[in-house]
Amino acid sequence: MRKRSKYRPKPVPALPKIFRHNKESDIALQLVPHQELEKFKTGEADPVTWNTVCFRLNWGYVMSGDHFDSVEARELMEQSLKAIRSVKDRHDRTGKWGTTGEEFNIIGQALNLTDDMQMNTTRRQQEDSLNTLLRLNELRNRGAF
Repeated sequence: MRKRSKYRPKPVPALPKIFRHNKESDIALQLVPHQELEKFKTGEADPVTWNTVCFRLNWGYVMSGDHFDSVEARELMEQSLKAIRSVKDRHDRTGKWGTTGEEFNIIGQALNLTDDMQMNTTRRQQEDSLNTLLRLNELRNRGAF
């Protein structure tokens, strides 16, 4: 039997977090929630649609508190979370996914604000906000609040 070589290739290091995503990745992160929001208007929405938009809004809410000192931004994010929650409540009552015009506009504005925050934060800041969001979700699932 042949003796095993001692050579082991070194793992390729991950891209340092100080570098931005490439433009295509940034656009994809921004575009998908906007496309999903449109499904509420066209009647094509489903639970994946709601979860995609809701996650993006929650992430924007955490980013607005962690990395931006703007009362207006925080208030818009809070309004958008109330709006997306009312969409879910309406679905639970009626069995249909949809938004009112006001909810659609508020959610759209909040998604645009989240896009702007994404463009003005580093990958490290984005990851920090994402990890905070995931920790909060984990605590919520355990019934901590």
